[in-house]
Amino acid sequence: MANKRNRIRILHIITNLPVGGAQDNTLLTVERLDRTTYEVSLLCAPEGDWLARVQAIPDLELIFIKQLIRRIHPWQDLVAFVKILRIIRRGRYDIVHTHSSKPGFLGRIAAKLVRVPVIIHTLHGFSFHNFMNPVIRRVFILIERFLSRLTDKIVTVSRLNLEKALALRLGRPDQFVNIYSGIDFSRFDRSVDVEAKKQELGILNGEKIVGMVGRLSTQKSPTDLIRAIPRVLQRTRDVRFVLVGDGELRKKSERLCRELGVESRVMFLGFRDDIPELLHTFDVYVLPSLWEGLGRSLTEAMYTGRPVVATRVEGVPELVEHQKTGLLVEPQDVDALADSIVTLLADEKEARRLGQQAKARIDEAFHADRMVRELQQLYETTLAQKQHTDPT
Repeated sequence: MANKRNRIRILHIITNLPVGGAQDNTLLTVERLDRTTYEVSLLCAPEGDWLARVQAIPDLELIFIKQLIRRIHPWQDLVAFVKILRIIRRGRYDIVHTHSSKPGFLGRIAAKLVRVPVIIHTLHGFSFHNFMNPVIRRVFILIERFLSRLTDKIVTVSRLNLEKALALRLGRPDQFVNIYSGIDFSRFDRSVDVEAKKQELGILNGEKIVGMVGRLSTQKSPTDLIRAIPRVLQRTRDVRFVLVGDGELRKKSERLCRELGVESRVMFLGFRDDIPELLHTFDVYVLPSLWEGLGRSLTEAMYTGRPVVATRVEGVPELVEHQKTGLLVEPQDVDALADSIVTLLADEKEARRLGQQAKARIDEAFHADRMVRELQQLYETTLAQKQHTDPT
């Protein structure tokens, strides 16, 4: 175990590095951990939009396993597991901290076999949800229960997810700690010339923007937003819809726009590195997710003072209190989604009030430095407890 003369050796494990909440959380953590106390390593696949970002982090040991992919692939998963096992054994880590489902499965088993002193896992969301086959969902729950026996502490990023995990008996109550997923807000504080940014996008003065940022995936459900667009346009015409991000549903989303005859009102921007500037141009921010740990892009939008319409799923109501910090609708309720968008477009005073309250909510608890301080306290307390019970 670590002692007073040595830095604490910690290994974080995640799959690849696309733009996403779990990835941003992990990269902020490995970047900001105190290097006088910690020797930090990150194990991931060598792919994703944020690969260059992680390679620029100083004093970070990067370890790549190309087989560590998101989707289930038995042979590649076995190869990845063997490599993870070897890396952990060779690294003699004091702490292994896994993120998301597959790293949580492979990494925790490997760390336990090597007898790593402290094993921590973050539930950025759940690997199962109400929209999947109930038998598969049950299997995933049983797997999480098994893995909790190998884990010292389980971190949730929202209190609602913590309560859900406890209700499903995914671990003992004393194993869980809630640490809100922090964000580096410094890049969102710059002044933005909104009209110039709109001109850059080809959006005319006077046109309002309804925007969404995130992976175009089943989870984020961009097609529900697109189905709401004709209903919105029946009641207000001077509006554009901007979808920022990419993913497996992009082609389907573009095709749906053509089928509904709204393609001229929708812009697909793909992956962008100017998210803060784009958010400031949005008049309404929409999160139509079917499930969501907390909603990192939602948190960012609220910090910039955007009025938001979001689905009432998992951790989202912890951020968005209906009619106080935003508007909530049920997932897949396209009519309610359209009604809420129109309400915020039509009532600028109410939209402004909700946006101000949203920013105040985020200012309370979602800064990256606070998250890292709480994680460091968790690491050191848990490690000290293990040293006390096993002084060898």
